[in-house]
Amino acid sequence: LTNLTVRFRSLTQPFVTAHVHKGTNFILNVQRLKHPLLDAFFAYVSSIVSVTFYTCFLPLLFWSGHCKLGRQMTLLMAFCNYTGNCFKDVVSAPRPPSPPVRRLTTTEHEKEIAFEYGLPSSHTLNTIGLSGYLLYYVINYNFIDGYAQKLVAISLFLILVFLIGLGRIYLGMHTPIDVVGGAVLGTAILFFWLSVHESIDTFVISGKNVTSFWASFTFVMLFAYPTPELPTPSFEFHTAFNGVALGV
Repeated sequence: LTNLTVRFRSLTQPFVTAHVHKGTNFILNVQRLKHPLLDAFFAYVSSIVSVTFYTCFLPLLFWSGHCKLGRQMTLLMAFCNYTGNCFKDVVSAPRPPSPPVRRLTTTEHEKEIAFEYGLPSSHTLNTIGLSGYLLYYVINYNFIDGYAQKLVAISLFLILVFLIGLGRIYLGMHTPIDVVGGAVLGTAILFFWLSVHESIDTFVISGKNVTSFWASFTFVMLFAYPTPELPTPSFEFHTAFNGVALGV
């Protein structure tokens, strides 16, 4: 696995790094609009799709009786985090250089994830994957009715994705290639999850040897996790959330 990681990194890292440097000028142009209100706005928008937010939000789904949605969102988040962090540590492409880019981190968690690699943007990936699944769920399980309500929900989803992507650039955390990479990977994960979510839920609820399977599968995923070029906190974050997913 290590040899495959190194080989894939040698093919992708130079390309991505070159685009990170090219994208730095775009970030600087966006940051010319800097204003305390914009700082606060984009920091707040980023926080509502962060791991910290979902850690608080997901238990509410179970407590309010929406157990199926809670299970799916928890497992999907674990899958999004694992896949996104794998890509980050395999490619090991840098974040925008700071300076000259102004990097705004407003929480301790943001300061920690700033030590992770850049591609793909986890915020963008999670927004499309998790918010996209939530949108699918509320539409297909008749939580909202009528064309107008569905159109509003879809519009809000698209606006949120746009604001998250723009916000990560404005805050100096990502370049455009990171955001695009997160959007592409998040979309792929969403469509994959929509094709298997019912089967997964059936297995979790009524399958045999569920606990032993998930425990074994978790250890396999930990073993298969790629080694980054330099140490990052990604593996620790993934390990912790795997424990949450195992509890589901």
